[in-house]
Amino acid sequence: MIYEADWVLPITEPLLRQGSVRVEAGVITDVAPSAEMRSRYPGEAVVNFHHAILMPGFVNTHVHLDYSAFRGLFDDCDFGDWMLKFMVSKRKLDSADYAASAMLGAMECVGSGITTIGDTIFDGEATLRAASTFGLRGYAFVEAFGMDDSKIGLTLQRVEERVARARALAGPLVTVGLSPHAPYTVSGALFRALTAYAAREGLKVATHVAESLAEVTFVRNGAGVLAHDFRELVGWDSLPWMPTGTSPVKFLEQWDALGADIIAIHCVQVTPSDIEVLKKHNVAVAHCPKSNAKLGCGIAPVGDFLSAGLRVGIGTDSLATNNILDMFDEMRMAIFLHRASQGSAVCISAEQVLRMATLGGAQVLGLEEAVGSLRPGKRADMIAVDMEYSHFSPIDDPVSALVYGANQEDVFFSMIDGRVVYDKKVFVDIDASRIIEDAASVRLKLRA
Repeated sequence: MIYEADWVLPITEPLLRQGSVRVEAGVITDVAPSAEMRSRYPGEAVVNFHHAILMPGFVNTHVHLDYSAFRGLFDDCDFGDWMLKFMVSKRKLDSADYAASAMLGAMECVGSGITTIGDTIFDGEATLRAASTFGLRGYAFVEAFGMDDSKIGLTLQRVEERVARARALAGPLVTVGLSPHAPYTVSGALFRALTAYAAREGLKVATHVAESLAEVTFVRNGAGVLAHDFRELVGWDSLPWMPTGTSPVKFLEQWDALGADIIAIHCVQVTPSDIEVLKKHNVAVAHCPKSNAKLGCGIAPVGDFLSAGLRVGIGTDSLATNNILDMFDEMRMAIFLHRASQGSAVCISAEQVLRMATLGGAQVLGLEEAVGSLRPGKRADMIAVDMEYSHFSPIDDPVSALVYGANQEDVFFSMIDGRVVYDKKVFVDIDASRIIEDAASVRLKLRA
């Protein structure tokens, strides 16, 4: 099958006007101008998207699908207050509720052009079944917690069981990883043990790190809301915690928890020396600009990450901290916040953030050989964005028009691994209204 559009955006090659992508058995077999493509394959079926951009699907490097029903529940809280309220609300839901919540998130991903995810899973079955239902590609990182070093053996046993179960449930497009949650919920000794286990098992690791000043205050000084209210809430108030006198990034380094298979999520509160540590260990970064801004956490120095040569992708985080899973919004926020913080309109470009949202994200997840760009040999994960509306006209530079003007409502076609999952803004073989109703029922429990 040949797919044509007024513009084809391969990411690693120049934009094609009147371009085409040929797909066979789930693989991209050719990318070329439409006239050449039709000449090479006379008589082959053609789908013409006309005034649209055909491009790789977005790679969302950090999300929590099973928290989707929490959307907008705590809109005006800073990080510490949000965390306390969120932890209490989580206890109101059961597995069926999380399943409904994850379905809502998976549906929004596909409908907004996200074809690959890096999901940190709380209720693993909920997320894995939702990803399978919608055909999403990506990683599912099994979350781990623990501050009691006397229970490290038991924690590892449970993690191994959960990883095995996740692997059994994961479909062919999802790889299971591990997620020691954060420096304020995982002790140094447990971080070391989990990282060593992941290395033995060949698991990629994703961890929240340096997300907020509250985290920095806890790790460095053993003080603040995470040292008192939060630990009391989760039953850790009797466990000792010695202030480290150092940053969250350097804390992880001290406990051998950094490396090329580590994804550092957020990295908002980092210093230049922290970035040097990340560079030394070849750590990848998942940049979540909207979530970080909404919770008042700050602005990650994404330009410094790129200058250091780090692999950087964009994540939305969950709908519990970000009301919409829109990668166009994330790209704009990444540009605008960084330019504002640097006082420069040339410190980061539309092309850079578009690459971060596609191929950069694939590199963060270690999937760059399969997805993230349109070229022969890669899996056929691609989307079409309608550029016919007045908010794009006139178009001189399609990349500029896309990054600065598009939103998730402009996506009308999504394909994953050669399978059409969203066409003409309709989900294929999915009852969207039922998913929305089920999520609304979950929300009633959260409001109770």
